[in-house]
This record gives sequence, C-alpha cells and structure tokens, in this order.
Amino acid sequence: MRVQRCPKCNKILNPQEPVCSNCGFKVKNHDIGRINTIYHSSNVATLIYLAILFIGALIYGFVNWILAIVVVVVLFAIVLYLKFKK
Repeated sequence: MRVQRCPKCNKILNPQEPVCSNCGFKVKNHDIGRINTIYHSSNVATLIYLAILFIGALIYGFVNWILAIVVVVVLFAIVLYLKFKK
C-alpha cells in the first residue's frame, strides 16, 4: 500500500482520515493521489539521473573523460526526450 501524505503539511495520513490530524486540512482522495504521484515520479527520476552519473563516473575512471562526457550528455538527452515526449 502506498503512503498517503497531507497535501498541506506532508504528514503521513491514515486512509480513513477525512481531516489531517496535524494541520486540520480537509483531505480529498484525488489530492492524495496527485501528491503521491508527484513523489513517486520524482524519486524514479532521481534514481535514473544518479544511475547516469554513475555510468559516467565508471567510464571516466576506466576509459577517459571525453567519452564519459559524451555518454552522460547522450543519456541525459534520451531521458529528457522520453520524459517530455508526451
């Protein structure tokens, strides 16, 4: 089950709570889903960017810095293209 957070104060909520116990914000289910989607997509993007930098660091360490820069730029371009392709 996914963690549900208050859109106003970011406190973890119980699914049955109609009101946040921390700030008193009236919670709607579509607000919770939207906030959770934002957190999930930002976490996935962060992992992808870190993986690209790790690949670049490996290439830099074992081959040369020019190839590492080229590979990292190409991978970032591919990721940005796929992200905004919609």
